[in-house]
Amino acid sequence: MAKRMKFSVVGLPHYTIWHLYEPSVDDIRHMEEMEKERKAKEAEEAAKKQKVEKIQEQFEPKSSDWEKEKAEVQDLVQKAKNEEKEQEKKRKEEQKAKEEAKKEPKKDGAEAKQEKREEVIHEAWGVDEKEKAVPKQ
Repeated sequence: MAKRMKFSVVGLPHYTIWHLYEPSVDDIRHMEEMEKERKAKEAEEAAKKQKVEKIQEQFEPKSSDWEKEKAEVQDLVQKAKNEEKEQEKKRKEEQKAKEEAKKEPKKDGAEAKQEKREEVIHEAWGVDEKEKAVPKQ
């Protein structure tokens, strides 16, 4: 293939490839520096991990306390909402009762007095001794 492209080929292919990819002294030094950097980075990460673990062991997590308090607050809010709904229902029922009372026909003042008088007479003298009702004039 190289001959078709008019290049000259010298040596065996494995020998040529080997020499093309053979690392130089500078490459070896660079690889050593990269290896040192990698080891330093790993050591730094391990130190950070140990520090975090030590902090977590020393301090108690407070998330469970926060969750309990949050649940209590939500319960209180829910109870307040329920009480408000109950009060609203009672108000509506009272309002309906007032409207129904207004719709009932009212008795005349004379009729109401006569009924009260009959009750008083009934209680005081008994059924036999009631006064006869006076017709209206």
